[in-house]
Amino acid sequence: MATLREIRRRISGVKSTQKITKAMKMVAAAKLRRAQDAVISARPYARKMKELLQHLSTKVDVTANPLFAERPLGKVAVIVVTADRGLCGAFNGNIIKAAVSHIRTKYADMNDAGNVKVICVGRKGFDFLAKNNYHIVNKHIGIFAGLKFATAQTIVGEVVHGFLTGEYDRVEIVYNEFKSIIQQRLMIEQVLPIPADEVSTSSQTPNRKSQIDYIYEPSSAEIVTALV
Repeated sequence: MATLREIRRRISGVKSTQKITKAMKMVAAAKLRRAQDAVISARPYARKMKELLQHLSTKVDVTANPLFAERPLGKVAVIVVTADRGLCGAFNGNIIKAAVSHIRTKYADMNDAGNVKVICVGRKGFDFLAKNNYHIVNKHIGIFAGLKFATAQTIVGEVVHGFLTGEYDRVEIVYNEFKSIIQQRLMIEQVLPIPADEVSTSSQTPNRKSQIDYIYEPSSAEIVTALV
């Protein structure tokens, strides 16, 4: 039977552990808040870029840009974005499951022929897909701890280069869209070639802003190239 001294020692140990876990919780909450603020603050910027492209599409033929060019489908790249670590519920599992199902159903024959190439962002997706012999052409692991625009720019540059050189005829991305701390929406989107309907205003009801005739400097075509 434990002595009173041993019981007190255990109680003291539990209290020390509580202090440590409380501090860890506070640090994690602060990190989560910063990440959440970054996501939310970036959305108006992305929305405005899309609005600008939609307005420019009334001035120039944006589909003349090679990043809009549709071509016969022979090779596909799928970007799978997961976390580097686990212990986050079904966050990683849902993405991996969706990516695998998408490849096996939509691109089954191409995958068997080795023409579906996977780009992994995050360790969890890479570990699973590599273990199951998917054709991984690139991986980016450990980038989330200090995520910077330059890192994202590097990944985008690699993907765009692969598309323009014919390494991929289509690029898609599988990821979780942040809705709230407890809710994410699974997304599978085509990123290249850029779907023309994303910037087209023909199917939308004209509004006052879209009818304003802005003067762009440099030219509208140059701005479209810079934006995409």
